[in-house]
Amino acid sequence: MPCSARVWIATDPDHTARAVVLARIALGSQGIGVGPADLPTPSSGERRKLFRDALRLTILRATGSTGAWLAPQVAARKRADCGV
Repeated sequence: MPCSARVWIATDPDHTARAVVLARIALGSQGIGVGPADLPTPSSGERRKLFRDALRLTILRATGSTGAWLAPQVAARKRADCGV
């Protein structure tokens, strides 16, 4: 019988809601429970970011692609910024 695991997310209040949603998408399918140490109500700007990031992660999991090919100039700039 597999052991159950739970991850508690503790981060800046502005990022908690997004972190919990993304962790639930990424870890929930592995049977790992995720919860916030303290879940504040996200601002409207954070709600948009939450939706954007959750959609990105869902697409990545479904396709295996980050979608970087959609904006090659942005991907190139990010690689250059990282020294790659």
